[in-house]
Amino acid sequence: MTRMLSAALLGIAGLALTACMSGPPPAVYILGTMPAAAPGNAIQAGLPVVELKSVRVPDYLDTTDLVLYRNGQVTFSQTGRWGERLSVGVTRTLAAGLASRLPGMRVTTAQPVERPARQILVDLESFEARADGRMVLVALWSIIDGAARRTLTAERSTVVVPVEGSGDAAVTAAMTRCIDDLAAQVAVGLGRVTQAQKINPE
Repeated sequence: MTRMLSAALLGIAGLALTACMSGPPPAVYILGTMPAAAPGNAIQAGLPVVELKSVRVPDYLDTTDLVLYRNGQVTFSQTGRWGERLSVGVTRTLAAGLASRLPGMRVTTAQPVERPARQILVDLESFEARADGRMVLVALWSIIDGAARRTLTAERSTVVVPVEGSGDAAVTAAMTRCIDDLAAQVAVGLGRVTQAQKINPE
């Protein structure tokens, strides 16, 4: 009986030690910011539709792990993770950034019933925090005429922002700023091609 009691106590002590060593569970993050909770409706029926296709992300990044890039090596945060796959978060955040800059259009990530006026395709080449304290996003993006099914513009953007602080929260905030800056560039491109079509309709 004494041996059994001793073994049980050792087992309990071992479990307690393991729990202490494992630490708290990782924090869960999402990209972007919560929309303003202002009451009211915004009628969007009749607005030209802009369809943002799901953003393509490199396989090693498209995970719920929070990936860090250090000195040529890919590592994973032990203290934080994403609440959704990175491609889902990037697409959602980019769509929100476009919608805020295109009040005369209806931005959607769902396939519309009718053919959209424009389609936006985005392919991320890289998106990581560098050892020098910068967040770097490199993206290829194109705007497609939804009716004519032809490419109106294809561009490559490089966005660099500082990571202000240390830790997962600082990395997440810098990534959000990168996506917002990319949304600004795409919105400008969309306005440019739309104006060009008005001047030189085909």
